[in-house]
Amino acid sequence: MTEMTREQKYATTRDEELVLLAQSGDEEAQEFLLDKYKFLVRAKSRAYFLIGADNEDIIQEGMIGLYKAVRDYNEEKNASLPRLRQRPDRSISRSIPMFL
Repeated sequence: MTEMTREQKYATTRDEELVLLAQSGDEEAQEFLLDKYKFLVRAKSRAYFLIGADNEDIIQEGMIGLYKAVRDYNEEKNASLPRLRQRPDRSISRSIPMFL
């Protein structure tokens, strides 16, 4: 029997459910979410430049913001999907300038 890949396992799972799984210790769900939104981190990082810093450093700071968004997500406060998607965007936007 073949094992399902992470992408196959979580492809149809809603973001809210993935966050709850990640918060309960499911590392695969967390990795899936981080990979899913990495494009957003990369897009946000393009707007920033720091002399002597590698673009990967800025992306890493954005990924930390994304991780915090998943970790701190509160289903009762941020119940809708648009709010869940805004949370990483705001966290990324806040984390990158703090690094600079």
